[in-house]
Amino acid sequence: MKQSLYAGLLAMTAAFAAHAEAPPTQATTCVACHGAQGQGNPALGAPRLAGQQAEYLLTQLRDFKAGRRGYAAADTHGAQMRAIATTIGDGDQEPLARYFAGLGGTSSTVPAASASQGQALYQGTCGACHGPQAEGFAHLKTPNLRVLDRVYLERQLTAFSDGTRGGEQHGSELAIWMRGIALQLHDDDQRRVLLDYIASP
Repeated sequence: MKQSLYAGLLAMTAAFAAHAEAPPTQATTCVACHGAQGQGNPALGAPRLAGQQAEYLLTQLRDFKAGRRGYAAADTHGAQMRAIATTIGDGDQEPLARYFAGLGGTSSTVPAASASQGQALYQGTCGACHGPQAEGFAHLKTPNLRVLDRVYLERQLTAFSDGTRGGEQHGSELAIWMRGIALQLHDDDQRRVLLDYIASP
């Protein structure tokens, strides 16, 4: 009796796990650019989704669909994503965000705190919102920077700086705030040092 009960519970657990891991139907729209495992594709300008904060992914999907992101003609990657986001139903957004966030996987590791210029610059401009180890905060809807490739991070910093992301007429409150932070980086050297620190293995 106990053995049959145990076997039944194992079967139920396996079935539930298989069901939980099944990708949402709309995920087929995402994998063409972001990869079957959400690993991203720098060649296409598609960031990694696996292991990202689910709340952040959900917020970005909503912002793209509402025109708060991808609104600038110069932001070709954002405009492409905005067009795709308009095809995703409101009820499908959260399952997609949670699915890709749950894929997890490996990510870059931010080095231990040191007296380096990059670490000091990061803590002074980014750490309060993105966390001491760049892991992001779900409650602030800030992304995990450790899972994003350097090219993508640099493109977003540039977009925030020039207003193609976070512009006052279109951007969300969080994006407008982030633009103000990006404008605190006064030159290319500061940006390079900061990105070197975040992207360090």
